[in-house]
Amino acid sequence: MNRLPLLRPPCAAHVHGAPGHARMQHLRQCGFTLVELSVSMSIAAILAVASLVVLRQQLDQAQVASSSYFLEQTVVALQNFFSNDNGAAPINNSALASGAAVARQYVGGGAGASTQINNPWGGQMFVGPLIAGSNTNWVLQVSGLPMRLCPDIVQSVESTLNTAGLRHALAGSPTTGAAVTTSALGAVALDANRVLTTALADVYLIKTDPYAPLNPAAMSLLCETDRPYFNLFLTGNNHAL
Repeated sequence: MNRLPLLRPPCAAHVHGAPGHARMQHLRQCGFTLVELSVSMSIAAILAVASLVVLRQQLDQAQVASSSYFLEQTVVALQNFFSNDNGAAPINNSALASGAAVARQYVGGGAGASTQINNPWGGQMFVGPLIAGSNTNWVLQVSGLPMRLCPDIVQSVESTLNTAGLRHALAGSPTTGAAVTTSALGAVALDANRVLTTALADVYLIKTDPYAPLNPAAMSLLCETDRPYFNLFLTGNNHAL
């Protein structure tokens, strides 16, 4: 759309009257008025904020997608490792390292069950058995996930794992920044009917068995807490591929 140029009258000069009567004509400001400048700055600020919002949304979606892909690859690698090992290998963090479930860059110090496994979000990962004395069912804890992306991450992970044909259950718990490096594998377990359970009030069972849908009420309770991070617990079975 064509815009008409903004025309400005020339600046008025000082006009002196008769001697002894200093008369001054009202001066007209050249350029934009203060009000016009304020409006222009406000519009520019609104556009800048809108651009930042769009950029933040794009970055968030990229992080959600990377979360889903990373966790899917980790679960697939773990189940392949445990299946090929025929239940002989202990279910602990050594499997994440020796089973190539995560890239070498995420493997920290320690050895065996004490191997430190980092994740892309600044937290850590832990794996352990769901049933004491059994090397069949296991749970993977992923800590340090950003709470502001909780619904998107949970739904994206669920969709990605289902698409890959990975039978699983899901639970989550809110955490503080100080707790993202702490194992909480005992927070969930399997009952006699092989349904995911918990005895803790701040652990929310989002999907209690591989054939159940997500529980929207449990997911809302988890994602609406005022903690900055959350743990995600993903269960697996050696023969669930």
